[in-house]
Amino acid sequence: MQRRKPGHGQLGQRRKPELGKYLLWWHFSKNKSIRPYLPATARMTKQVFLRYLSNYGMVYVKPSGGSRGVGVMKVWSSGTQVFVKKTVLPTRSFKNAEAAWDFINQQRNGKPYIVQQGIRLAKVGGRPFDIRVMVQREAPGSAWKYSGMLAKIAGKSSVVTNVALSNGSVLEVSEAMKRAYGWDKSTIERRISELKRVSLQAANHFDTYQKYRELGFDMALDTKGKLWLIEENTGPSHPLFKRLKSNLKMWRLIQYRYGLYSRALSGRK
Repeated sequence: MQRRKPGHGQLGQRRKPELGKYLLWWHFSKNKSIRPYLPATARMTKQVFLRYLSNYGMVYVKPSGGSRGVGVMKVWSSGTQVFVKKTVLPTRSFKNAEAAWDFINQQRNGKPYIVQQGIRLAKVGGRPFDIRVMVQREAPGSAWKYSGMLAKIAGKSSVVTNVALSNGSVLEVSEAMKRAYGWDKSTIERRISELKRVSLQAANHFDTYQKYRELGFDMALDTKGKLWLIEENTGPSHPLFKRLKSNLKMWRLIQYRYGLYSRALSGRK
C-alpha cells in the first residue's frame, strides 16, 4: 500500500490514518463481492508463518505499512528445504521452516509484518506480472471512474513487480494476457471488464472508510487465470502510466481528471 504525507481527503477534511496491509485486507474481506478475490492474509507471528507455509507451499511476507515492494520476501518450500528471496537479492536456502523463520524474523527488525498466501503469477517472457488499475473522481463526491490499466512486468530475478525497484517494464494488459495465455479477443475483453468491475467495487467499498480522489489497485492473474486483488494504493503513481508509450492517452486522461478534481476542490473553498 503506497503512502503519502498527511494531507486532506476529498472534501478537504483531515485524512484518516492509513489502515496498513492487514486492516486493509480485513476491511475488504467484509464485502462478499470482493472477498473471493482476496488472498489469505494474516498478521505475521512464528506460528502463523509456519501454518501458512505448510498450507500454501509458497507465501509472501511484507511490511505491514510498506510500499513500492520494499522489504517484501517470497518464501517457498521444496521437500524439507525452505527458500527465501528478498526483492532482487540472491535466494537463500534453509534446512527447514524454523531456520527460515529465524532469518525472516531477523530481517524484519521488530517491525510488524503480514504473511500472505502466495499467488503464482502469470508470466510474460518468463517474468511475472501484475496489473495496476487506476480509478479517479472528477470532483468531490462524484462517482468513481475507470481511468486506465497496465501490466507491470517484474525485472530479471525479482520477486516484486514494482517497476522502479525491480528495473521492470510495462505493457498493455491485453498484450500481456495474449502472451501469457494465448487468449482470443473476446476472452481478453471479458477479463478486462472483470478487472474494471472489481476495481470500481473495491473503490466504492473503500469509501465506507474514507473517500479519496483516486486509487490504484494492484490486481493479478495466477497461472490458471484466476483474478486476485493484491493491494490498494491511496497515492498511485501517475508517471507509471507515462512509461506506456503505446497508449499515452491513458496517462493524459489521468492527468486531466486529476486537474478537474483540483479545480473543483478549489471552487468549493
